[in-house]
Amino acid sequence: MRKLLVLLFTISLLPNLHAQDDNLVPNPGFENADTKKLKNMGELDLYIQDWFSATKNPADLFSTGMKSPKVNLPENTTGTQGARSGSNCSGFRAYTKDKKTERTYVSVKLTQKLKKDQQYCIKINVSLGDLSKFAVNNIGVYVSDRKVIQPNTGAMVKDAQILPKQNKVVNMMDGWETICGTFIGTGQEEYIIIGCFASDADLTIEKTKKPKGITGTPVYEAYYFLDDVEVTPIEAKSQCICSKEDEQVPDLIYSKSVVVGDDWGPKDHIANSTVYYAFLKRDVNAIGERDLASVVKMLKDNPNIKVELVGHCDNDEADEARINGRYAELGKQRAQAVADYLVSQGINASRLSVSSKENTSPANTRPTPLSKAQNRRVEFVVK
Repeated sequence: MRKLLVLLFTISLLPNLHAQDDNLVPNPGFENADTKKLKNMGELDLYIQDWFSATKNPADLFSTGMKSPKVNLPENTTGTQGARSGSNCSGFRAYTKDKKTERTYVSVKLTQKLKKDQQYCIKINVSLGDLSKFAVNNIGVYVSDRKVIQPNTGAMVKDAQILPKQNKVVNMMDGWETICGTFIGTGQEEYIIIGCFASDADLTIEKTKKPKGITGTPVYEAYYFLDDVEVTPIEAKSQCICSKEDEQVPDLIYSKSVVVGDDWGPKDHIANSTVYYAFLKRDVNAIGERDLASVVKMLKDNPNIKVELVGHCDNDEADEARINGRYAELGKQRAQAVADYLVSQGINASRLSVSSKENTSPANTRPTPLSKAQNRRVEFVVK
């Protein structure tokens, strides 16, 4: 009962996931099911509402208090696991070395199509079965514009849009692990599929050890329980948090090297200077102070030069500004911070002006973290 004792405490702390009116997943906790006749694995399609298996190999449904040990919660033939919330959960086989079994996938039609250019947070909660001999990566969610039922029992090899961070191996047995990510709709998507989406050859496969106190025969597969699935509209990425570590955004600050022309004068040097920022930061950091030292010297040596400071932010920061007023006009706040710093270094405020372009003039349009860091900046326009 190791997991159940932990679970009873945790559930009381969880919000009511089924009360989320904006969740587009029907029956997100697999509670709407007729489990009276549930006896065997592979019976998800027979007794559940809304959900279905995405290949010819049927997925599984588990429920509390079943007479059959195969589909009972918390103890069953895959180990010991209580539902994350409610009385039911689903399960899928992500990987197997047993020639008698195949992978399984679960799928559902959303209550409405995803809206064009709307950002969504997609979350699933999984737990590796205690008796699984293996754990794998590529566990996630594939978002589709059509119903997909693969006409065989093979692996579904697809580019899943939602995967764990760094596509790590999902190996949590003692409790539930949340996998989440953001997705921007095109106006066409209305189905999701959950499972393992890489071929055996492309998987990272880890061997596991059976936890102490767990009885039963280990199975040569990676089997995962599934519960509490969400697809909800959001305005900013900060609203899609999987775990505490997700709340810590890396302080990535871009730094560039400038090739100085032989004929450059002070105005050229200043115009080619840039101050860069970490995500959602507005104060001049140590790197910025270092880069501004030469600007301060040139402005002091050339008192007739005036400068307009133009602030910028990236798209994610602009999204944050829409839900949190403290980040409104973040680009302008950055430009003002640079102006204040220059004044503190002896530059007359009358020589400085402040403006912003926010996220409308990106230095780089690629979606990578480094590219976004290039957009968090203050530029200098010499007057």
